[in-house]
Amino acid sequence: MKSPPVKNHWIEQAIEIHRFHIHQLKTEPHWTLQMTAASLNRSIGSVSQSILISSWLKTHEKQLRRFKSMKDALEFVREKKKEIQLAEVDL
Repeated sequence: MKSPPVKNHWIEQAIEIHRFHIHQLKTEPHWTLQMTAASLNRSIGSVSQSILISSWLKTHEKQLRRFKSMKDALEFVREKKKEIQLAEVDL
């Protein structure tokens, strides 16, 4: 029997934070991450992490959706970034 899909509310939240930030950038060219964080009553770090995850969803959605928490997804992204950087060094 197949298990039910994992609910990843943190992914949807990351997407919404990213969309909000992009919308604000389009309407106010001098908009910053700090302004997004203040508007959403979040830390700059959490906004940055949400945007990172949302950006990686474009190329790694299947892998990211299997994680139950943003913390685990961020570890995956950091590991992938490290692999990419190391591959560039070997050129």
